[in-house]
Amino acid sequence: MNTYLNIDHVSITFPTDHGPLNVLDDINLKVEEGEFISLIGHSGCGKSTVLNIVAGLLQATAGGVLLENREVREPGPDRAVVFQNHSLLPWLSVYDNVRLAVDQVFRHSKSKAERDEWTRHNLELVNMSHALRRKPDEISGGMKQRVGIARALAMQPKVLLMDEPFGALDSLTRTHMQDSLMEIHAHLNNTVIMITHDVDEAVLLSDRIVMMSNGPSATIGEILHVDLERPRNRLALAEDPSFNHYRAEVVKFLHERHRNPATPAAAGVSAEVPENVVRLPVSPLPVGASVAPVLEKRKLTLGFIPLTDCAPLVVAKEKGFFAAQGLDVELSRESSWANIRDKVCTGMLDGAQMLAAMPLATGLDNRHCQPMVTAMSLDLNGNAITVSKELFGRMLATGIDGLDTATGSARALKKVIDQDRLANRPKLSFAVVFPQSSHNYLLRYWMADAGIDPDEDVRLTVVPPPQVGHYLRAGLIAGCCVGEPWNTYAVSEGLGRTLITSHDIWNNHPEKVFAVTRSWAQGNPNTHQAVLMALLQACAWLDQADNRSQACELLSQGRYVNAPVDVLEKSLTGTLQFSSGEKPRKAPDYNVFHRYAANFPWRSHALWFLSQMMRWGQIESSVKVEDIAMSVYQPEVFRAAAQALNLPCPEHDYKLEGVHTAGWSLTAEGDSIAMGPDQFMDGRQFDVARLQSYIEGFAVSRLPRLDNESSTEIGDAPRGLAEKAI
Repeated sequence: MNTYLNIDHVSITFPTDHGPLNVLDDINLKVEEGEFISLIGHSGCGKSTVLNIVAGLLQATAGGVLLENREVREPGPDRAVVFQNHSLLPWLSVYDNVRLAVDQVFRHSKSKAERDEWTRHNLELVNMSHALRRKPDEISGGMKQRVGIARALAMQPKVLLMDEPFGALDSLTRTHMQDSLMEIHAHLNNTVIMITHDVDEAVLLSDRIVMMSNGPSATIGEILHVDLERPRNRLALAEDPSFNHYRAEVVKFLHERHRNPATPAAAGVSAEVPENVVRLPVSPLPVGASVAPVLEKRKLTLGFIPLTDCAPLVVAKEKGFFAAQGLDVELSRESSWANIRDKVCTGMLDGAQMLAAMPLATGLDNRHCQPMVTAMSLDLNGNAITVSKELFGRMLATGIDGLDTATGSARALKKVIDQDRLANRPKLSFAVVFPQSSHNYLLRYWMADAGIDPDEDVRLTVVPPPQVGHYLRAGLIAGCCVGEPWNTYAVSEGLGRTLITSHDIWNNHPEKVFAVTRSWAQGNPNTHQAVLMALLQACAWLDQADNRSQACELLSQGRYVNAPVDVLEKSLTGTLQFSSGEKPRKAPDYNVFHRYAANFPWRSHALWFLSQMMRWGQIESSVKVEDIAMSVYQPEVFRAAAQALNLPCPEHDYKLEGVHTAGWSLTAEGDSIAMGPDQFMDGRQFDVARLQSYIEGFAVSRLPRLDNESSTEIGDAPRGLAEKAI
C-alpha cells in the first residue's frame, strides 16, 4: 500500500553572511491517511520549516514531499495551513472570511447555494454559527481561531497543517479548542500535522509524536506511538498510567536534548562565559535604577500561569523593570503547572512563576527533571475554597453554624460526606491545581481538621486553574481550591459559592515563587540577580494601593490573564464576592506581594511544605528534609538582590510559624519590617526546632488534633536550625 504523505529524506540549507546554514538534515516521515501527527522540540529545531515544506511554501534543498504519490512543489488547497495568528481579513464578516476560501476552491464545482451551505456547515463544525455576521474585532481570540480552522476545513484539504494554533489562547479557550479539534478529527478523519510546545496537548491529540533534535542540522530524534483509545476523555486520562507514561517519554526526550544540545543557543541556554570575562559586582541602587554588571544572558523567556498572582512578572515586563536591568524578557503563558515544570526543566523556559512547593519536589526526585532552586517568593495568600451551589445547599442544610469560618465549613462538609457514605453515594470530587501545591496541602489541612481523610473520604483530582470553572459547570467536581480570578469567576458565573480563603486556613501563607534550574542559576548568576531585582521592584510597586487598578488593566489583556477588569479588581483590591447574592467582604491581605517580607524565601516555609509531603505519603520519613530545604530555597541569593536595592532584609533563614495572631515587627539589620499574622486555623504552631516531633505527630495519626506546643522549647532540634529560627 502506498504511503498517503511521504516526507522523503528532506534537507534544507539557507545561505547566510557566514556561509551555508543547514537547518534540516534528512527528515524522513511517512504519514498514513487519517493520522494525527504532532511535531515537538526546542525552539530552533526546524518544526515550522518542516511544515512550510509540506505546505509548499519552501522548497527542500534535497529530498521532497509526496502527497498521494504526487510531488509537492507549491502551495495548494489540498494542504490548508492554520497559523497561531488567525489571519482573518478585518473588513469581512466571519461568514465572508470562510466564504472567500470556499469560492476560490469550489467556484467551478459547486453552485452558489452549495457554496453557501458548505460555508455554514464548516462554521457549524467549530460552533460559530451564531456569529456569522460579526467582524473579527467583534469576537474573542478563541472565536477568531475557530473561524481560521473553519476556513481551512472548508477548503476540504487532504492534509491540515497547524503551526501551534492554540499557543496564543488562554487556557480555558485552549481546552475547548482541543476538544473541538478532537471532535472534528473523529468526524472527518482528516490527516493532521500540528506543531506544539505543549506536552499534554501532544499526547492528548496525537496518534504519533515526532520529537525533533536540536538545530542546526535538526532531524527526527524519536517517534512516539500514542496508543490511547479514542474518543479521549481528558479527565479520565489525567490519572491514566499510559497517558502519564507517554508524557514522561516526551519530557525525558526534551530533557536529554537540553542536556546535550547541538549548540548552546539551540537548547535555549547561554554558552559558558569565557574565563577572561569578569562578572562585575552589583552596586547598591535605588528602586527604579538600572544595573550595570555583565549579564550572562539578556534575552529570556519566563513562564507564567494566567492567575492574578502572575502580576509581578507582568508588571516587571510592562512597567519596564526588566528593561531597566538590561533584560529583554518575553513572557510565555502556559496551560498547566506541569507544562511550567517541564519547560523550565528542558530549557524551553529560562525560569517561571511556580507553586512554592514545586522546586522542592524536584529536589526530592531529579530522575525526570533537573533540580530547581528559588531565591524569591512572589506573594502570600490568594487562594480560596469554592464549592458548587448544590454542595453549598447541602452544607447549609446540615444546620452547622459558622459556614463562613474554616472550622464550621469543614464540619459541615464532614456531615455531608457522612450522609453520602450512609446512602452509598459516590465520593465528592475536589480539584487542586497540582499535587505539590499550597492548594493541595491547605485543602487537606482544612478537611483533616474536621476528621475528613482526603485520601479516603473524597476524590482529589488535578485541574489546571483556568479550567476549574469549566469542571464546575460540567458537574465533574463538587469543589476546588484555586487561585484568583477563578473563584471570583465561578461566583460571577453562578457556578459556585466561595466558602473561605486560604488566609483563613493559614494567615499569610507562602504561595508562588520564581524558580530556575540549579544549573541555570549557577551559569547565570548576574542575570539571575537582575531578574530578582526587577521582580522585587514590581512587587513593591504592586503593594502600593494606588497601583492595583492599573495592575488589573494590565492583567486583563488577552496575552496575560484574559479576564474582565471588574473580576480581577475584586481580589486585587481586597473586596471579595463570596456569593452573587451577598455583599462583598473586605479582605485587605488577600493578595500580598511585598509587605510582611513577602518576597523572602523562608526555609521554614520550605520545611512546612516538606512536612506536609511526609504527612500525606508523598515522601518517605527517611528523607532528610532539612537538606532539601537548604539546597532549594536560597535566601542568600535573595539578600544580594535586596541589598543592591537598599531594601531591608530578614537576618535569619527560619522563623516560627503560627505564633502571631496580629501584626508584629521583625528586626532586620538595624531596621524593622512590619509583619502580618501567621496563625493556623487550628492554632497549631510549626517550629523548625521541633520538626521531627511535628512530623512524628502526623505519623501517629493522619488526622491529629494536637494541643499547641510551646515554641520556646528547643527539644531535639535538627543541627543548626534551632539557633537560626526566630
